[in-house]
Amino acid sequence: MKKDYQRKKVLARGKEVCAGVDVHKKSWHVTIRSEGEEVFNGCLPSQYKALCKLLNRLVDCKIKVAYEAGPCGFWLYDKLIKDGIEAIVVPPSLIPIESGNKVKTDKRDSRKLALLLERDMLKRVYVLSEAERCDRELVRTRREILEHRSDVARQIKSKLLFYGIKKPSSIKTDWSLSYVRWLKDLVLESEELKLSFQSLIILYEYLNQQIKHITRTVVKLSRADRYRDKVALLKTIPGVGKIISIELLVELPNIERFPSADKIASYLGLTPSEHSTGQYVRQGRITRGGNSRARTALVEGSWFLIGRDPAMGRKYERIKYRRGAKRAIIAIARHLIIRIRRMLLNNEPYMIGTV
Repeated sequence: MKKDYQRKKVLARGKEVCAGVDVHKKSWHVTIRSEGEEVFNGCLPSQYKALCKLLNRLVDCKIKVAYEAGPCGFWLYDKLIKDGIEAIVVPPSLIPIESGNKVKTDKRDSRKLALLLERDMLKRVYVLSEAERCDRELVRTRREILEHRSDVARQIKSKLLFYGIKKPSSIKTDWSLSYVRWLKDLVLESEELKLSFQSLIILYEYLNQQIKHITRTVVKLSRADRYRDKVALLKTIPGVGKIISIELLVELPNIERFPSADKIASYLGLTPSEHSTGQYVRQGRITRGGNSRARTALVEGSWFLIGRDPAMGRKYERIKYRRGAKRAIIAIARHLIIRIRRMLLNNEPYMIGTV
């Protein structure tokens, strides 16, 4: 017996239709609406050809499809656009939520997407080109391996503390060549304990080699024609080198899409949260929404900046005195991204000593 999506019955002809797709690894739940009515609601295999069979039942229709951003990425968006179907990818955090509704199912999610799409109430994420996504993946992978190496380093130091092993006073710097050599030469009583240490040390050295290799590739990417001029511009910021520059550029392509400084600060989660009622206004910590990777690179660059630009250093100290170090560096990061936006839009270098 044929599934609902495989039937040949025409669902709509010559109309505007909106489809909400709740995308998962093994199945997709699809709801299709036309002129205020639901014409289809059902489950499909997680295959594009299954979706095509369903959409083929919409004859001479203007089709709009929406699905949530998530682990399934943008390949579905690419295929829909290639086939001439309007598609949007929706940020899950910005989908309107009904107060008091505690029931969440795939069926309901797809219905909500279709209904909100029909009412033009969905926001969309900016979808990078395939080439931009590949560049971003490379830079993100470097950061992920760095984080993995940090985890392994903490595991090794945790074992040293647990077994009361202290480094020699002659070794001044942790994770220097002499420090790693000392770790490899440790004399341990148990073969099991020795294997435990050596396995982590080998993993640490392997990750080190991978970081060196991928960093060379990232640096090479920063010299590509599509990034070279912008990287050179961002390097005029004291303390910002090729790596932080390329991280910001791949995470924030097409800076023109941010119409104001507040928009880009909000996108990076550098806007204070607020709860106001009547005459009371209460601001809290930053929202931490949006792109966390760009925010991390920006904060790292800000720590370098306050030590190399006297004006920014003084600004940091003033805010630190009133609000504390964490809030002060976030304020510097917000100020910095606003200046970066202006630099890229106007093609002008960073001016030391100005705030």
